[in-house]
Amino acid sequence: MLRNLSCAVLVAVMLGGCWGCGTQKDVSGARTAVTQFHADLNNENYDAIYSQADQRFRDASKQPDFEALMKAIHKKLGPVQDAKPLGFFVNYNTSGTQIRLTYKTKFAEGDAEEEFVWSKSGTNYELLGYHINSNALITK
Repeated sequence: MLRNLSCAVLVAVMLGGCWGCGTQKDVSGARTAVTQFHADLNNENYDAIYSQADQRFRDASKQPDFEALMKAIHKKLGPVQDAKPLGFFVNYNTSGTQIRLTYKTKFAEGDAEEEFVWSKSGTNYELLGYHINSNALITK
């Protein structure tokens, strides 16, 4: 009995360790994608953000609407100066992997909380969702 319990604990630890490594790799890749998103936003390269987004994102938001939103964010908040990760959630399911990251972001003209949802396809991370919450977007 004790031997079976020891084996079960060992297997659980090994599986948890493997899952943890994969999770950290996925989160790291998604964080790199956020860095690229912010660089593209700062450079007003909205077309690159949109064209590299997940097809489901592009189906839900037409390019002119998305670019108008990005232009408004950039105009009102200015360039990204710093982005600190607040949390993450990774969802592995039969339709793929989704990584949700939240950030406290300092823009030149105000602060915001951002939420990114990335769809992992092979080694690529495609934007599936983007939400921003900032009082400066409303008051400026």
